[in-house]
Amino acid sequence: MSLKRPSTSRGYAARPWWLSVAGPTLLVCACAGDAPPPPPAADAAPPAPIAAPAPPSVQLVDAAIPPAVAGETGWNYQQSAEADLTGDGQPERIVLTARVELYRGRPAWDDGQPWQVYIEAQDGQRTYVYAQRLQLGTLTMRVALGDAGRPATVLLLEHLPDQLSLYEATYLEPGRVSVALRFRRDLDPRGETASPPLP
Repeated sequence: MSLKRPSTSRGYAARPWWLSVAGPTLLVCACAGDAPPPPPAADAAPPAPIAAPAPPSVQLVDAAIPPAVAGETGWNYQQSAEADLTGDGQPERIVLTARVELYRGRPAWDDGQPWQVYIEAQDGQRTYVYAQRLQLGTLTMRVALGDAGRPATVLLLEHLPDQLSLYEATYLEPGRVSVALRFRRDLDPRGETASPPLP
């Protein structure tokens, strides 16, 4: 049995019948391949956000500097604040102190001073956060308010002639504190603005 149709009156053979079917089919398939992908389903979950890397943890207590208490001999400059650092409803005391002599009731700042910061629990137990000697530098302490149910933290701004650093201390319990470096920038140590003003 032949698959070809008989010749037409014009004197040439007709196309095979299967070519008449296959041609349109291939055309439809080719067009379908160029169609854009269907939109995602309305209930599809959005992609999970990429978590930001955790800030580097740092150790700011120099073991060569003996722990001091504000008001002890030589440790004449001091600032303190109270804040609930653990979220238990009880405030802790945060103390910043520097070893400096007083002259007429004012600190007589030298070229460099040791600075310390500690957190004092309700029972008087101290946890040291910072103990460094700063050459021609100063340390500023602030308390950061907690958000989204988190307790307050301690911010330390270390200002040197050639560098500015911001640290954040999270107090967990007596003897446990975590310090993260939040910001650091090298500075131009030249000119009138090179040395940070001391309090």
